[in-house]
Amino acid sequence: MKRIFVLVLTLSLAITTSFAQTQQGYVKTKGRLTSNGTVIAGQRLSGATVTVQGSNAVVSGNNGTFSLVIPSYNYFLQNVQKQGYVLTDPDVLSKQYAYSKNPLVLVLETKEQQADDKLAAEKKIRRTLQRQLQEKEDEIESLKEQNKLNEEDYRKQLQEVYAQQESNEKLISEMADRYSRMDFDEVDEFNRRISQLILEGKLTEADSLINAKGDINTRAAVLRQHQEANAQAEQEIKKKQKKLEKSKELAQKELEDLAQDCYSKFEIFKMKHQNDSAAYYIVKRSTLDPMNVEWQFEAGDFIKDYFADYKQARIHYETALHNMLLNSDSIQRNIALAYGNIGKIEAAIGNYDSSLQYYEKAINILYQLNDSLNIDIARLYSDIGVTYYMMNKYDLAEEYFLKDLSISESIKDDAKSDLSTTYSNLSQIYYAKDNFEKALVYGEKALTMDIKKYGENDPHVATVLNNQGLLYKKKGDYEKDSTAYTKALELYNRSLAIRLNVYGERHPDVGTSYSNIGGVYEALNNYQKALEYAQKDLEISKTILGEEHPDVATSYNNIGMVYKYMGDTDSALHYYQKSLDMRLKIYGEDHTATAGSYTNMGTLFYKMGKYSSSLEYLEKAKSIFSALLGEEHSIVKIINKHIETVKKKM
Repeated sequence: MKRIFVLVLTLSLAITTSFAQTQQGYVKTKGRLTSNGTVIAGQRLSGATVTVQGSNAVVSGNNGTFSLVIPSYNYFLQNVQKQGYVLTDPDVLSKQYAYSKNPLVLVLETKEQQADDKLAAEKKIRRTLQRQLQEKEDEIESLKEQNKLNEEDYRKQLQEVYAQQESNEKLISEMADRYSRMDFDEVDEFNRRISQLILEGKLTEADSLINAKGDINTRAAVLRQHQEANAQAEQEIKKKQKKLEKSKELAQKELEDLAQDCYSKFEIFKMKHQNDSAAYYIVKRSTLDPMNVEWQFEAGDFIKDYFADYKQARIHYETALHNMLLNSDSIQRNIALAYGNIGKIEAAIGNYDSSLQYYEKAINILYQLNDSLNIDIARLYSDIGVTYYMMNKYDLAEEYFLKDLSISESIKDDAKSDLSTTYSNLSQIYYAKDNFEKALVYGEKALTMDIKKYGENDPHVATVLNNQGLLYKKKGDYEKDSTAYTKALELYNRSLAIRLNVYGERHPDVGTSYSNIGGVYEALNNYQKALEYAQKDLEISKTILGEEHPDVATSYNNIGMVYKYMGDTDSALHYYQKSLDMRLKIYGEDHTATAGSYTNMGTLFYKMGKYSSSLEYLEKAKSIFSALLGEEHSIVKIINKHIETVKKKM
């Protein structure tokens, strides 16, 4: 096993300062889009209670209006409620507002209407995707009838189309949720039309409508020109105030419109499973306004999750962090989020000490907010535990995973809680500590929850399937049970299929799947297959992570082990030595990974009849494992048996 999946934090609140002003606003139901593209306007709601953090609650009047006394220029809403209604956008309660002369508009909807709108949106999207499937099937059938496709290509193209469909459930849920919450009263006619076309699956028309406004890059250049003009105008603000204000208004409108179009194109290409194009537009949006923290986070998350481009993702997170640190009004929890995300990047590339430092910065900010049961703190505990796991400090990892569990189980809101990841992490730590039965229990809990939450074909599910495969592989190793190996192979292949469908070939998780499948074939004595999968893993790891990364060292080690079992001791020694050299450079002497390399070198030298060298390396391994895991650990006992065997030969 190389990695554990960990979710990104979702943070939002901030600390406020002293201030006194009255913010006007009103409460309404959302404007809804009809099938012909017109809007049914929302209705004002009286009797809704609105509460600001640090101030008193008010109730909306007959026309839905209210007046809030806000304690600071920047403020947060604590609650908005009316019996029988829900907020269409729950993020309202985690968003930082600034005092404005414009009214604050809050949107509520009945639970039934909200559910109906989501169901209607889901129905449209599902029909769209079904229609796309039918059109693609018809196109492939037509090509076959025209003898433009042979049987093999015909089957391959159909399989690719069906594989894409399997990942649509999460996409359907996300888009249905987004469109069911949208207040179309606040959307102009042009963008309403684009939204309607996307919902109806008329993606080419939607794209054409966006393109009718002009080339994205040209419009971005125009926006940049206006922004540059703004900077010059500000130097002569007293003389050119009217011109500046007009230019600012135009630039802001262009920025918002362009950003919306970039995001719509991002959605279009994501629905088409064209992730390269989707990435282009989500990143393009982030460049339009580098000060927009949300845009930076969304671009960084997509690049990290779908391309494993950690360097580029870090640039987005650091841009967001830099901008927030320069702004005294920044939301404190968003700063913690940025630190946490950079910590994840550091852990992913093997910089574990640096990762822990960033996590410490994040958690110190959250501690200052005096909410010890915050789900964000639980997720940071999980991240810290994962980093200690990667460092092979299993007791510390377990300690932080259990801290995460204590908070996560106390949170009853399934939308906020992330128990499945908690269970998965605990499963892996008990796997590492030889507690197979406990590991399997937590793994099954995680798998059941993730399938229910995300569906059968989601990366979360792929990770849990992979981790369950590890457990059965270990069971097969301990009990020499071929049925356990068969079960492990089944789970690994299910995980691999999902990851290939979502990420494509070039992703570390795909490499992990190849590595694990190769391990099972090795246990089944199918060494050619084992070598094939181990080499696939190495190629992916080197391409994405570079030559000096812990995962690359593991890949070299795995290839060396296969060559050992094949009887090619020279090749085995070559790859073992490369792995050992790299691990010494990354970890130093006092690490279980280094000890593992010493063990492998020792057993290989024994096989080569070099008993003095064998004993030297095995004793080094024993010394490290004993110090880190204790004398009674199963690995130490196995090494002791090897040492006894070598001494008898000597």
